[in-house]
Amino acid sequence: MNIKKYMTPVLTAAGLLAAVNTYAEIELAEGLTATGFIDMSMGTVENGLDTDPYGQLDQVEIDLFYDFGTGTTARVDLNDLGDGVVVEQAYIGVELPNNFSLTIGKFLSSLGFEGPEPVDLWQYSYSANILAYPGYSNGAALGYATDSFSLYGSVLDGSFDSDGDFSNPSYEVQLKLFPTEGLVIQAGYATQKFDKVYAEEDVPLVEEYDQGIFNIWAQYQTGGWTVAGEYNFVQEAGETGADGDGYLVMVNYAFNDKFALTIRTSAVSLDNGYEDTEYTISPSWTINENLFALLEARTDDYSDDQLDGESYAAELIFSF
Repeated sequence: MNIKKYMTPVLTAAGLLAAVNTYAEIELAEGLTATGFIDMSMGTVENGLDTDPYGQLDQVEIDLFYDFGTGTTARVDLNDLGDGVVVEQAYIGVELPNNFSLTIGKFLSSLGFEGPEPVDLWQYSYSANILAYPGYSNGAALGYATDSFSLYGSVLDGSFDSDGDFSNPSYEVQLKLFPTEGLVIQAGYATQKFDKVYAEEDVPLVEEYDQGIFNIWAQYQTGGWTVAGEYNFVQEAGETGADGDGYLVMVNYAFNDKFALTIRTSAVSLDNGYEDTEYTISPSWTINENLFALLEARTDDYSDDQLDGESYAAELIFSF
């Protein structure tokens, strides 16, 4: 199984996390630019399940940006995970007076440390702590930013299950601090009400529940070092009785502008019995400004012993 392909995407607002490898925009016309990447990987998972080595094209993405020159911008992300091209997000941003901004459309949640795309991650796989992260949603968001902090709030069709239905809107809030050079601290909360799902008349298959997440993370960069920590408290993650929490600790050291090493551990534990603790080590190599490669070795300890085991991966990302 390809862990990156089949796990729920990790989500964070654009620009919240310094990516391991950066890529430049291509100017297509006046005001119109594009970025994108091609992600390829191969690897194996060794556990109690019947798994085979894999090697594949994981993802292709092209992101288009247009600046109208009037304080209004637009963005459209086109993504192919192997099932056809989809519009991952599409929104309009408006600069308002007094440091306020407005975003309208389908856009990414502001919560979470690890980025949603391969070019945003410090390693190949996502952490165990991503369980019940919010995702891409339709709605509107209001932001306020200064040099030392920013505030953000949004009303959405569904933080965890975007379906275009605003009968039970979701809400997100976030506070981000820049207390000193190199240090970023962010805290936020998201919630969504889920209705009963009926298998037969008057017989609920899933009871009504309120899913929520409180997320806080901090990152500090100095010299070649990047150190980060994250904590999540999760409320009713996909069902009633699934409260719990999780954490992440990560250290990345860049030996120079070519080679770096990431070490990470993360864990999650829910009241319904689900648990996972993982340890990951990942050396990486920036081949040139467009090519980035890494290796990863990971071990997982689940509440289900059949899932316990190791995984190994190699990844190559072409970005522009």
